Amino acid sequence: MTKIMKKLALIALTVFFCVLGYSQVSIADDNHAFPMLRMGVGARALSMGGAFTAVASDATAGYWNPAALAQVDKLSISTMIAANMANDRKYNYAALAYKFDWGAVGFSWLNGGTSDIPYGTSEVKSGTFDANDHVFLFSYGTQMEKFFVGANFKVVSMKIEELSNTGIGVDAGAKFNVNDKVDLALAIGDLGTKVGRNSAPVVFRLGGCFKPMEGFLFPVELEKIHNRTNLKLRLGGEYSYAFADNYVGALRGGVNDGHLAIGAGLQLMNQFSIDYAYVSEATGVFGENHRISLSFNMK
Repeated sequence: MTKIMKKLALIALTVFFCVLGYSQVSIADDNHAFPMLRMGVGARALSMGGAFTAVASDATAGYWNPAALAQVDKLSISTMIAANMANDRKYNYAALAYKFDWGAVGFSWLNGGTSDIPYGTSEVKSGTFDANDHVFLFSYGTQMEKFFVGANFKVVSMKIEELSNTGIGVDAGAKFNVNDKVDLALAIGDLGTKVGRNSAPVVFRLGGCFKPMEGFLFPVELEKIHNRTNLKLRLGGEYSYAFADNYVGALRGGVNDGHLAIGAGLQLMNQFSIDYAYVSEATGVFGENHRISLSFNMK
């Protein structure tokens, strides 16, 4: 099979998944289901307003755009914890990606929940219960010259006290390296994702990343959630500076649908990174909180 035929086959497969997922969720009457799937991961990404679909090139690409996993150098590991979330919620994340000659594979885990939720009447509390959700992503991405494609197989597990449900879904993504200064990307999330009787809405993200000069990076992204009329606009910026051999610092800022985010990062020995983000959740449910990420990238 020629390179052109391989490219056409992968594009056709991506379109097929999109049509399949769209047809399955178009009848869903609740397009606000499973907000944890859309909260974002990685302090670097979130400090730039979540405009990361065209930027991701490490293990976090499994969440943002699986096509970009093919840009992992060799091995990439990323983690994140959230602090000071409203309603005593927790939100954690870990991912790894490894690149082979035939493409890159990745695994991601997201966990969110709340403990000791009171129940009963407004006058008398009868007790407490726990809620705990898990999302597992099994990802693949490959490169064909300047074009990247990828997909996720997703498993979602939700448990409230003794009640639990598990479901599956698919994500798809593509990325195009226009030149050294411009990248374009498209990601389509939650194709047919359904847990129990509830379906997650399909999410479309179209992004660009512009690098006008060394050290500067400006991503922009539009997000459309199926059955919602409004478009979400995300804008971000990053300035990085090598202040010593193998040590790079970065300052970041962004806007996520009108909600500001800021952050900073430090890269050590071109392999280890620690990043911080201060974010205000666009949904308003989780309030202002902090995200801290530790990453490792082997070249």
